[in-house]
Amino acid sequence: MSKELQELRNQTHRTEGQLVAGSSSASESRSPASQDEGVDDFELTLFTVSLGGVVIESSTVTEAFMVFAEYMRPRLPVVASLSAQAAYETQPLLFWTIVTIVLCRLPEPENIALFQLLRAPYERLVQETVTDAPLPLYKVQALLLLCNWPLPTEKQWKEPSWLYCGVAIQAARYLSLDRQQTIPSLRVIGVTSGSIRSRINTWLSCFSVSTSLSLHLGLLCPIESELDFAAIHAFLKRQTVPPAFAIEVRIQLVVAKFTPLLNHELADGTSSSFLRLFDTELDAIKNEILPDEETKSIIEYAILDAKIHIYTLVITKSPANSSSRQILLRTARDIALRIVEIGTRAIRSNPENTTFIRREKCQPKDRHRCLGFSTIFLLKFFIRQSSDSPEQRQIVANHVAMTQTLCRACTIDPKDEFSRIVSVFEALGRESSNEEDKTNGEDTRKAC
Repeated sequence: MSKELQELRNQTHRTEGQLVAGSSSASESRSPASQDEGVDDFELTLFTVSLGGVVIESSTVTEAFMVFAEYMRPRLPVVASLSAQAAYETQPLLFWTIVTIVLCRLPEPENIALFQLLRAPYERLVQETVTDAPLPLYKVQALLLLCNWPLPTEKQWKEPSWLYCGVAIQAARYLSLDRQQTIPSLRVIGVTSGSIRSRINTWLSCFSVSTSLSLHLGLLCPIESELDFAAIHAFLKRQTVPPAFAIEVRIQLVVAKFTPLLNHELADGTSSSFLRLFDTELDAIKNEILPDEETKSIIEYAILDAKIHIYTLVITKSPANSSSRQILLRTARDIALRIVEIGTRAIRSNPENTTFIRREKCQPKDRHRCLGFSTIFLLKFFIRQSSDSPEQRQIVANHVAMTQTLCRACTIDPKDEFSRIVSVFEALGRESSNEEDKTNGEDTRKAC
């Protein structure tokens, strides 16, 4: 009898403990999560806001937040619902980051002039933030947005995205975003934890942004351990991000897994085997049923982006006379042509449409990096190759012209990044023409 009573008491204690734990976790998740499940409110109670003496009308802020929500947030869902007023009062770096990255991409003269005034005080705010430890969640989110949509620079090597990305990753690890799917108490370090959804989405964004940057810069992925990959797979199962972004993260996982392998000096057959495995994993993702045409286009572009960079990595390591290198060159050419076709589709038919230009300029910078890289690949490897038929050379030339049309349509200032990209294309084109003329001259002299 005493044993039965003791067992009954134990069951009662266990039930009470489960109820307490359940109510505790529910209350923890309910309060922060309500911020993620709310609705956007982009109106300000003030007529104007200011940063460093630069005054901006509330209507301009509202428009910037609307542009961000429509074009940018779906591509990097690091923040959910937004209140412009609350962000201005309690999350100034996030508020001014959204305003600044939008203003520098809007083609209207008044927005361009306003960005030029706002840039200096905003950059001071960022520099003060980067050295102010520990960084709360919203500052990590702001840095990730700035990495994905960086401010224009006179020279690409001066762009600080890689530095900001490293700061964001280390701050995210300090907040335990990379491991815990529960909400830890961070009061001891003086910052709030954030909701489970916002924590997961921020870490997935850390991985996506850093992997994309490392791919384009030719660096190793900073988030690349098996433990990191397992955590990311677990986070994706929570389905807290839009389907298109979740698939992009899965593509980045494939890239992060194969890049270290292909960076080593490998025998020709070994690298070919790795490439086949790489293609198989990406093609399996591509063949999944996707919800709409826009998502299909985003995913196809992301897969092609991964392929053109990995193929080029192998091509640069292969002997010039290798038969597999020639096959890879042809395959990479077809990939580059497809990238240009997708990347220029929106503006190609109507390069003067302001709405199309707005949308294009608000694309993540890695999309334009990929487009520029693919066009340079075509210029370097195929425009100058006399072995191609005239028809093939004309196809390549037409696609180079497509990219030039997009860049000219998006150019605001003769010294901006799109204008400089066009200058690079023109310089490579002249170089190719000079080499071709030189080759033809030598052939003529030999014939004489």
